[in-house]
Amino acid sequence: MKETVSISDACKETGFSERQLRSFEARGYIEAPIKVRCGSIQYRRYTPEHIQEIKIFKKYLDQGFKLRFASIKAFEEQAEEVKNNVKITE
Repeated sequence: MKETVSISDACKETGFSERQLRSFEARGYIEAPIKVRCGSIQYRRYTPEHIQEIKIFKKYLDQGFKLRFASIKAFEEQAEEVKNNVKITE
């Protein structure tokens, strides 16, 4: 399994609060993290890819984009990075 971090560590790395991350996830602005169940409690675990997506999303918010458009721009940027990485490995 990939190295993952808790929501509190994700907040420290991205500059968002736990409440903001949960809200963005619930509203579909960022991809949902991995959820690990321990008894009746469910914990969010963020991969390095999740952290990168959130940082890109934040970059667009800081540039003045509204939530929806920041999310779209972040998705487009990540898709472009994946496309470029595929071309390099071919």
